Amino acid sequence: MVVIGLLDIPPEIQLQIAEFVETRKSLKALSVTSRSLRSIAQSKLFKKLQIDIGTELRGSIGDLLANPRICAAIRSLALHGRYMFSLTPRNDEEQLSLVQKILPGMVGLREVSIDHVNLSKAFLDAFLGIAANTSLQITLAWNIYPYSVLPAPHIPLQISHLDFSTTVDHPSLEFFRSMFHASATTLTGLEINAGGDGLMKLVDINLPFLHDLTLMLFSHNEATRTSAAAFLTAQRAIRKLDLRGESRPFPKISPDALPNLQELKAATELVNQLVPGRPVEAIGVSASHRDDKDWFGEEVARSTVRVRTLRVRLNDTAILDTRMVKRMVTILPFLESLWLPVLGDVSDRFARLPYLTLAAHFLQTILNVVEVLTSLKCLKDLHFILFRCGVWVDANCISTKLRNANSSFSYLEVRESRASDWKNTICVWNEVFGVFHQMEFVSARILKYLFDRFPYVLEYSALVNS
Repeated sequence: MVVIGLLDIPPEIQLQIAEFVETRKSLKALSVTSRSLRSIAQSKLFKKLQIDIGTELRGSIGDLLANPRICAAIRSLALHGRYMFSLTPRNDEEQLSLVQKILPGMVGLREVSIDHVNLSKAFLDAFLGIAANTSLQITLAWNIYPYSVLPAPHIPLQISHLDFSTTVDHPSLEFFRSMFHASATTLTGLEINAGGDGLMKLVDINLPFLHDLTLMLFSHNEATRTSAAAFLTAQRAIRKLDLRGESRPFPKISPDALPNLQELKAATELVNQLVPGRPVEAIGVSASHRDDKDWFGEEVARSTVRVRTLRVRLNDTAILDTRMVKRMVTILPFLESLWLPVLGDVSDRFARLPYLTLAAHFLQTILNVVEVLTSLKCLKDLHFILFRCGVWVDANCISTKLRNANSSFSYLEVRESRASDWKNTICVWNEVFGVFHQMEFVSARILKYLFDRFPYVLEYSALVNS
């Protein structure tokens, strides 16, 4: 046996050790106790830098300027100001001038978030200078923008993702228009909080590579929905659409709009409208109202490709109903991934039953649903999201039953809501031993690491269980 000391471990293994350290306190301890892991721990520790504009910054900025290696490790920068309700907003120019000094050293910067800041011309000029040379994901929320700063149309920006709100005054909206123009060839993702007719002012800008769009409609008026529909119609490159908020009733979208739509998350009415005639293969659906008894319509089967993924999000609605699941399976027989939410009160008529009787009925309902799902011969993974249920579900038994009916099935997750956190029960098929490994209380990050590197979770399943 060859013994390898900590100092001799390859750098990629050292990096994986640091990645498993989840808290800042642990990263700080690691950086001062391990000489070989210090640089990696510090790079992880300062990967995200958050600055409160309302606090004293001179000492912190001075420390960063004295440690260029730490500045270079920063990947995500967040600037937070204070809420500005007064007619004479706070002047942040002095604090921003300090932050501006460390911007050139952030050579690894990839994400920037700025909110509730009275932005100065000098800072924006420096910030846009970085965006002209570095691909950035930017979030701008509730800031004040100077009248004299607009991105120059002849200097292209490399913004790949932009998150902002259209419920802003005219100078701010013009600022975003200019950013659209300057980033037209690089912008692939947008997240927009839309209110009023702000989106209508952006319809004429061609964004040929906009593939991912999230719209939050938080103003319940016709102008908001009309401008959102016009913006959607104009963006023909969209592949992934997430439409949230007050979208009902939504104007009719032209049948030739959104020709490349592949993933859709929306309320039932919009799902039924936008799926037919488009290549939608992944659907996330939420009910608009509690009384949407027959929300799952046959329109979802009129996609031009097979629908492979269905994620159901029905607030205040007990979706774990055998009749409805049978309807899903009949309409979408080629599902490969399925998410089903489960509320504790499966049906109002059971609400007054004793707890043990209610729990027994609840478990029986789950088993009945699983019986229906055995007819899905392409199903690979199933996710039950349990809300306020307080019952024990035999995930291994369910996994085995689905595997016996379908050799493609290999993954089950039962996620149960508790008072303060989530309990995860995860079953993964082991191809070598022909059994399911069951794991509990596994964080999503560690689980992803295991699946990425050890697809069948052999040696590490025992470690996680312990």
